[in-house]
Amino acid sequence: MISQVNVSAATPMGATLVDGGGATFRAWAPRASAAVYINGTFGGTARVGQTDDLLLAKDANGYWSGFVTEAQEGDFYHFWVTGNGSRGYKRDPYARELATDVVFPNCSCIIRSATAYPWHDSAFMTPDFTNMIVYQIHIGTYAISKSGTASTFLDVVGKIPYLVALGINVLQPLPVDEVTFERR
Repeated sequence: MISQVNVSAATPMGATLVDGGGATFRAWAPRASAAVYINGTFGGTARVGQTDDLLLAKDANGYWSGFVTEAQEGDFYHFWVTGNGSRGYKRDPYARELATDVVFPNCSCIIRSATAYPWHDSAFMTPDFTNMIVYQIHIGTYAISKSGTASTFLDVVGKIPYLVALGINVLQPLPVDEVTFERR
């Protein structure tokens, strides 16, 4: 089983870089009855497969966790889950970045520091409730540019000036869900 160094009940979900090197990995997979493995390229070395040295430890609440000493900023990873009715590679829902190594949804996740992204929202203030004009939006269907292809967050970003011109000051994305079928 993979190391449990630096892992506790307070370990954050996803991949978290640890001071001094390495990263913890934590995923909630209560229906993963058999195993959850961490696979990836850590410190330039590929570590793949369903072997004991990549097996995450499971706690009583369905959380799987472990620590990889060689993991560092920019490394690719994903989970291999064996559970009831499903087995295979799964992306980390807490990943801070997705790779472009293969086409979504089969891409890897990238380990990033929680403080690496330069947020530019310090001056943002939520509009007063009485002045909110809320627009609910389904990202996949709002800004379709090519038939048969779902729109993306970046497609929607291009439409924000139009929405602002309409007076909308709150954009509420509807839940983002994956679907198991191809779009036609």
